[in-house]
Amino acid sequence: MARRLTAVRARWWLLVLVFLTAASAGASAQSFWDELLTGIELSIGQSVAAGVFEEYGPPARLSPEEQQWLAAIFSDIAGRAQRKEVPYSLTVLDSPVVNAFAAPGGYIFLTIGLLDYIGHDTDAVANVIGHEIAHVERRHGMNALGRRLGLGLVLQLALGPPSEDSPVWHQVAVIATELMHLGWSRDQEHEADNTGQRLAAAAGYDPHGMVRFFTILRELEGLEIPFLEFLSTHPLTSERIERARVRAELLTPAPRSRPKPVSPYTPRGSAGEPEAPPFFVP
Repeated sequence: MARRLTAVRARWWLLVLVFLTAASAGASAQSFWDELLTGIELSIGQSVAAGVFEEYGPPARLSPEEQQWLAAIFSDIAGRAQRKEVPYSLTVLDSPVVNAFAAPGGYIFLTIGLLDYIGHDTDAVANVIGHEIAHVERRHGMNALGRRLGLGLVLQLALGPPSEDSPVWHQVAVIATELMHLGWSRDQEHEADNTGQRLAAAAGYDPHGMVRFFTILRELEGLEIPFLEFLSTHPLTSERIERARVRAELLTPAPRSRPKPVSPYTPRGSAGEPEAPPFFVP
């Protein structure tokens, strides 16, 4: 027992020493902690993403034309993101659930259920992708996770990510997944809408695509469509729709060096699933 307490104290003092060393370097201290937290975020995101596949099933199979279309949109939007240290990726899940969400570390997910309703509208898809990237850009997931974990677990992670089979790592992954399902606050959604529309416009897409997406969601909400998970994690309010509409009027899509991708998407409810490799954009 005494040896265990000594080891714990040693780790705490090691962290203090590392912090003081970084702090003494002035401006480099911020860079040190940014790199440390980014490493933790990437590890957590990888674990959460693995759980997503267990819950929603494997990536969807899309035609080559659909893959190219989504890859082009995603590349345009992710290329405007500010967090260059995050390796953003997009996965389309073969699920009828109407949803889109982001995990820490830049993992962006769309479902076939969602694309069946907005896949005809390239600008709407671009704004949804921008919205999800914005959650990662603003560190909404990691900030919420930090509040739930508390200082003790954060310090343990800072001293070195535990192995995937450790109780600490399991606890962190479970909490991160729970937070992803609980959704975001009203302020976080407003912030993600704002940043997402601006990312889409900066990439040359129409920010009114967000308004059209919200209009579709409101119609689906009235029809009580099953599997409509997006609204449970992204609360839709009249204020949010109006803010998006006003913002869209103020934003001008940036000039594009190449034509905007044209949607070739075929809703799965009417045409079935094409034979193609699973879709994933690194």
